[in-house]
Amino acid sequence: MSVFLLAVSILGCDQDDFDYDQVNATDDVVSIEVGGELLPDVFTDLHSSTGQVVIGEVSIDPGGGPAGTEHQVFVSMFDDYVSLVDHASVETSSEGRGARSFDMDPDSAEEGLFQLVIVSVADEGEARMDSFTIQLWEVIEDDDLLGFIPGL
Repeated sequence: MSVFLLAVSILGCDQDDFDYDQVNATDDVVSIEVGGELLPDVFTDLHSSTGQVVIGEVSIDPGGGPAGTEHQVFVSMFDDYVSLVDHASVETSSEGRGARSFDMDPDSAEEGLFQLVIVSVADEGEARMDSFTIQLWEVIEDDDLLGFIPGL
């Protein structure tokens, strides 16, 4: 009976019910300037959880600008690591404005490519640096969980 209930609960899950593990380094961060002039794109490598292997890259276009600037954030996984990432998100933070997290949209035609548009918000005359922490996530597979269920 418990196996049946487990199967029903697994089959009844939607995407919001998945548990995720972060697969990239927690210090994969890009900074942009807010409140100044338009700046060139910024790029940085994305690393494995140990920080030892480059698994992809992130670009932000433009790399800074005045209030109201739309920044396109692109995450691109290298071919060997595409299968690691099921979901991507960006956590933004800036002094005095706190932190917010945004889910990135996967590209419908290219596995391992994610996009998000973030608009800079600033008060008149405000200038600051915002940090974008890139978070890459892998769904915890049901097989991983079965080992922790007594009797299975």
